[in-house]
Amino acid sequence: HDLPITQFGLDAADMDSCAIEVLQGNKRATTSLLAAYSHDNEALPTVGQRSMVRDSRARDIAIIEVTRVEFRRYSAVDAVFAKIEGEGDKSLAHWQRVHWSYLDQECTRIGVPLNEEVELVLEYFKVVQSCLPLAQF
Repeated sequence: HDLPITQFGLDAADMDSCAIEVLQGNKRATTSLLAAYSHDNEALPTVGQRSMVRDSRARDIAIIEVTRVEFRRYSAVDAVFAKIEGEGDKSLAHWQRVHWSYLDQECTRIGVPLNEEVELVLEYFKVVQSCLPLAQF
């Protein structure tokens, strides 16, 4: 595959649990810091864009395709989106806790302040091909 690689999470445990959630159809979205795209000289995600999800062992898990892209402030993310992102217990409280930690690291990395009004990119996706059976986890 000549697809860009997507790995969800900041550590091996997160990458693997997110990969399983993608395969199970529970994780259908992801969040990133808008300011990181220009800092890293990366293009924003676009509808129809495909990528290969990999786990912590660099195994191909699934091919996903972006179905929708939204821009929202941290404070505007709601329980509906948290459930679609599908991590942990799928609650808004869990989403806020893990994403505040992630955003804190990202803001520190690129030198911008973290606050409730920070702009995010909400990326919705669907699995178009599974590459690894769940039984192999």
